[in-house]
Amino acid sequence: MWIEQRETGLARAGGVALPRNLLLQSLPFEELERLSPLLHKVPLISRRVLQHAGLPIEHVVFIEEGLVSVLAKVDESSAVEVGLIGRDGAVGAIVALGADRAAFSHFVQIGGSALRVGVDDLARVLPEMPHLREALHLSLHRALTQSAQVAACSLKHSFEQRLACWLLTAHDRCDMTHLPITQDLLARSLGVRRPTVSEAFKQLAQRGVFAKARGRIRILDRAGLERIACRCYRVMCRQGDAVKQSKLGGKTLIALSLIFALSEIELAVQ
Repeated sequence: MWIEQRETGLARAGGVALPRNLLLQSLPFEELERLSPLLHKVPLISRRVLQHAGLPIEHVVFIEEGLVSVLAKVDESSAVEVGLIGRDGAVGAIVALGADRAAFSHFVQIGGSALRVGVDDLARVLPEMPHLREALHLSLHRALTQSAQVAACSLKHSFEQRLACWLLTAHDRCDMTHLPITQDLLARSLGVRRPTVSEAFKQLAQRGVFAKARGRIRILDRAGLERIACRCYRVMCRQGDAVKQSKLGGKTLIALSLIFALSEIELAVQ
């Protein structure tokens, strides 16, 4: 039986800590017990690059607290966000498909903590851990469909809708009512000018859905924020639920990911 440990946010059974990361929590005890000695707790430092695009992947990082932006480079000096990873996912999960280099940069938006495992250690145990392999594949499926939806959203919907969608997604993935997010970071991540973010913040604050103070956003009316957000947020929530329920194998799952992603883009731009 798992026993809660309030001071760390972890739990234990037979000497094995139950991580806060949802992918790891989904593993059967036998796999978690085998993986646990290979996991090392590390801090996530805000505004640091966790993984650079094009460089070898040395670790798979399971987020426990905090928020990581997935950034796609658009020119020599700027990049835009194509996804968010919280404690529902892992940075570097693409190694489960045989990749050894990161396609995108991963930037820590909100600091916290994580558990990481070296890719060599993971490669050694993964063939005998089918549930972990499936969890990583499902994480990639969710990330792919999310990035496709984000692309469609940026083409079709207003920035106020996009911002509401982003705040809801961030709230879901990091379990924080107070989000330590600055307007400058949001502007760079979402590919807009800072005044655009400031005006959208002003409009949303006037509606009473959140309050802003000292570099933090406090969500006051989540239901109201959901009404403002575009349908992309609900689509991504349904995609996440479908992924959790799926029992498809890895190759079939990734193939269907592409189909679903393209379908959602087509629906969004109609």
